[in-house]
Amino acid sequence: MIFLIVGGVMLCGVGCKKEVADPDSSNPNVLPSLTHEGKNTFGCLVNGEVWVAYRSYKVGGGVSLDGYYDSQTKYFQLVASRRVEDENRFESIKLLLDSLTSDGVYNMRVNHLSTKGLTDYLGNYNCSRYYYDTTLVHQVSIETFLPEQGIISGTFEMDLINPSCPGDTIKIREGRFDWRMTVY
Repeated sequence: MIFLIVGGVMLCGVGCKKEVADPDSSNPNVLPSLTHEGKNTFGCLVNGEVWVAYRSYKVGGGVSLDGYYDSQTKYFQLVASRRVEDENRFESIKLLLDSLTSDGVYNMRVNHLSTKGLTDYLGNYNCSRYYYDTTLVHQVSIETFLPEQGIISGTFEMDLINPSCPGDTIKIREGRFDWRMTVY
């Protein structure tokens, strides 16, 4: 009798297991954890919805994070891409920094309404391109900067606009990235 009770409890435990998404996986619906190890993660909330750099692997396919750090000019560029076939989405978010020399808070490089922050390649937003504006939020907090090891991580937030879509502002919040960067 005791074996039946113990066996029944064990079966209930197995059948009642709750599935939890691993935040460090490449799940495009869960923000990645804030890490500082060069794990090649990038995520944020775009107008309150989770946006994670993600490209399903295909032979000859692109990568979800691309860019570089120029150790001479101190210029940093990171482009995160998200392609989710079943949602008909293909977008990118770009971070640009000048004079990056150490951990700290930086304003993103902004050329008034000419530097793209978000590009929508498949028409899911009102406009296909949204730009940085000097009057709006556009900050990156670099938390780990180890160019000799090729590691950079931090958090960011920004507001993006397009003059062709008046009143339409893209608000990016809770941004975080942990990238093994290319250093020149």
